[in-house]
Amino acid sequence: MRVNVLKGGKISELKCEVLVVGVFAKANFSSEQSVAEADELTDGAMRRFLAKNKKFGKPFEAVPFQISPKKHKNIEKVILVGLGDFEKLDNYKLRLLAVFAGKNKGKDVKSVALSLPKKVIIEDKIDLLVIGFLDGNFDSGHHKSHKEHHLDFEELVILSDKVSGGIQKKVERALVIADSIHKVREVVNQPSNIATPEYLVSFAKKIAQDNKLKIQVFSEKQVNELGMGIMASVAKGSELDLYFVVVRYLGAGSSGPTLALVGKGITFDSGGISIKPGEQMDWMKMDMAGAASCFGAMEAISKLKPKVNVVCACPLTENLPSGKASKPGDVVKGLSGKTVEIINTDAEGRLVLSDALTYVQKNFKPDYIVDCATLTGAVIAALGNLATGVMGKPQDFVDLVIKSGEETGERMWQLPLYDEYHELIKSYIADIANLSSGKGGGAETAAKFLEYFIDKKQKWAHLDIASTAWEESDKPYTAKGATGSSVTTLVQLAENLAK
Repeated sequence: MRVNVLKGGKISELKCEVLVVGVFAKANFSSEQSVAEADELTDGAMRRFLAKNKKFGKPFEAVPFQISPKKHKNIEKVILVGLGDFEKLDNYKLRLLAVFAGKNKGKDVKSVALSLPKKVIIEDKIDLLVIGFLDGNFDSGHHKSHKEHHLDFEELVILSDKVSGGIQKKVERALVIADSIHKVREVVNQPSNIATPEYLVSFAKKIAQDNKLKIQVFSEKQVNELGMGIMASVAKGSELDLYFVVVRYLGAGSSGPTLALVGKGITFDSGGISIKPGEQMDWMKMDMAGAASCFGAMEAISKLKPKVNVVCACPLTENLPSGKASKPGDVVKGLSGKTVEIINTDAEGRLVLSDALTYVQKNFKPDYIVDCATLTGAVIAALGNLATGVMGKPQDFVDLVIKSGEETGERMWQLPLYDEYHELIKSYIADIANLSSGKGGGAETAAKFLEYFIDKKQKWAHLDIASTAWEESDKPYTAKGATGSSVTTLVQLAENLAK
């Protein structure tokens, strides 16, 4: 697929089938050259529509205008899209609007041109537009016998007032990240009878092989031999083997900074013996979204080659009930030597992550750690599906993670890690319990559990993406299913650390 950036004011020369024209609410439409040129194609229909509908321009409002072949030999349709108020157009909303344009361009359309008002500095936002548009073009119907035509899309043209020499390089970067996001979404959307732990191992191996990355795959037997008993306890109920995958990108040599990415990879989470309610259990196939996003970020990072070392460590297993499964009240010991009382087997993500976090600290001594996990339903209660919950230490590193998200159009919202939360996860029989004894604060106590396995001076951030990794229903600006949450944030963070 091609993405080209052309100088604005050349609508007559476009070879695209569809032209998408963005307009701000309450704007002076007559002052926008893109609107004037598009209006000419519609024989004044667009101008007449805007004159009658003065409130048009709210986000995701859209009106199509069919174009006569006599007016343009290529453009068949102009879509007028509302951008909302200019003052409220942050990176998050701009990326969603680009998703909306990609999703609503038409199923059989193979080429689109995108024109935005002059106030939007295209050169500064090109990555958001490319990644967003291609996200909207994503087809989630992997297992439908009749495939949609989204994947046949050939060309996106973005019209810009300025076309500098460096803009195409930004486009190429965005295409790399968009491709990795698509792969992550495909994997997370897969049913759990296909996307097994072994399937994710193959996914990681292909990324490593294609990009010449170092990879180690530890079997369940090896995990136990290494002393990662907390991680291994989650896999006891499954007939499928547990794997622990470690992938390394060496972009800065021995003297450069090292970032560790740790992803939760529960390929199906029934809750174990503490079994979940049946309603919506089907989408618990997405409980490995954290691992998938970390693998996807590693692929993009290896292609973009920032001067930073990155190690990615992901435990991969199912959490199922059986006669061999871990039970509430069990006590297990991890690589750190610390013991955990399992109060609830459905709080399994923090269990597998605890040993993975210990492993990367012991073996790689990273300067920074980010773990990424669909960890708690509590973060959804707190934030809805509008932001990822962020916790960690010290504050300057948490701020950098949040900034990296904001730069890429992903909302991050910091939640507290008060000392008092630790009191809620004390155990009378072990060092710590895997579930809070109190009510509320579920996202925070889960992060506090993870912090117990983080060295005191370690810079660490926890991303609870349970709120953003999955869309439960189809929306105008995104499809139902996996979102590829946090891939762009993790890539941006690696690049920021390399500066």
